[in-house]
Amino acid sequence: MRFIHAADLHVDSPLRGLEAYEGAPVDRLRNATRESFENLITLAIDEHVDFTIIAGDLFDGKWPHMSTGIWTAAQFRRLNRENIPVYLLRGNHDAASQVRQSITWPQNVEEFSVSSPATLINEALGVALHGQGFPTRAIPEDLAAGYPQAKDGMFNIGVLHSSLTGDPQHDTYAPTTVETLVSRGYDYWALGHVHHRRTIREMPYIAFSGNTQGRHIHEQGPKGCLLVTVEKGNVEDVEFHATDTVRWHRVEIRLREDNGLDELYDAVRQQLREARRQSEGRLAAVRVEIRGACAAHGALVSKSGYEDAIGEIRNLANEFEDDVWVEKILLATSAPVEIEQLRQGNDLMGDLLRTTKLLAGAGNEDELIELAGELNSLSEKASLELQQAGLDLNDPEQLRRWLQQAEGLLVSMISESEEA
Repeated sequence: MRFIHAADLHVDSPLRGLEAYEGAPVDRLRNATRESFENLITLAIDEHVDFTIIAGDLFDGKWPHMSTGIWTAAQFRRLNRENIPVYLLRGNHDAASQVRQSITWPQNVEEFSVSSPATLINEALGVALHGQGFPTRAIPEDLAAGYPQAKDGMFNIGVLHSSLTGDPQHDTYAPTTVETLVSRGYDYWALGHVHHRRTIREMPYIAFSGNTQGRHIHEQGPKGCLLVTVEKGNVEDVEFHATDTVRWHRVEIRLREDNGLDELYDAVRQQLREARRQSEGRLAAVRVEIRGACAAHGALVSKSGYEDAIGEIRNLANEFEDDVWVEKILLATSAPVEIEQLRQGNDLMGDLLRTTKLLAGAGNEDELIELAGELNSLSEKASLELQQAGLDLNDPEQLRRWLQQAEGLLVSMISESEEA
């Protein structure tokens, strides 16, 4: 027996703010969740699986229009023609209170109740699937604690959308413990909600499949589903299969003191090539972060030099045709001088550098919050523009990075002035 465990498809996720990114392949990014779902369906058919589980968040929320439901039903019908059942659970994003639109699913789709734990039986396969969907978006109680005990003589699967014991990148919904899951006596737990794929335990097998398509830079790397093989009532193999069509990467380039713009561009080109290779034919969406005390810094701190460098880095992505898109570029270089030595000086340079260090130093949250308060008027006037640019004037870490960049600019400008 073989089945697919998938979750967090977020079909037609809106991916807001893409228009703010210059040259963004908007259509490819917006269609990515649909294409990944199509890949999931194709995988189920090609592998001749016995059934497919979707452990919550098939949808991202209220459908933008009815075509979302119509298109999804058409995908399920592809499985129906191959006699492949689908066991569907609602999560926090597609809770009954969030997605109220009604489309009749084909007969191969069975949905878990949202009012109480339910058991769906596949007599032909000897499988019992236990689960409860989300009636509302926020579920603070432990749903798994109310799941029934395993059915004797059957392969038991628990389907649950949960933060488990907690995850810093996800809201706490339907929290539970590994001990609670084990106590149900099931053979496999198909978990959803946490987008990072990971195995919690192997006996019984407890796993998050992760989401099927990364939607932003915080969802990097291969995304897809798990293909589970069961032999004689035991989990024999759990194999990851990628379904994503866009793959997100964050690359960091550390420049040395003697590195100028040529070395910077060579390093960027190499990293973009590697991201393209790792994407295995998919669109590589890449965030480039450039750091280090380097000779290139002097050219990067002026407005024109900065804009030229940003333009050239984006231009480098064009060498890879339509396979690479640079999502964002972060420049955090500094002047190739001994800043700490200059900071000890009894001159204007020393005074200014000591001030920036005091503000930007770890633990000085109060000073940074006070600085953020002074920027509130700007934040209010340009809130939409700042949001689209990914800037938060109330974020101490962002302010700290800007102060460090200002420090490098300060050193460069004063040093050039003294040389002149």
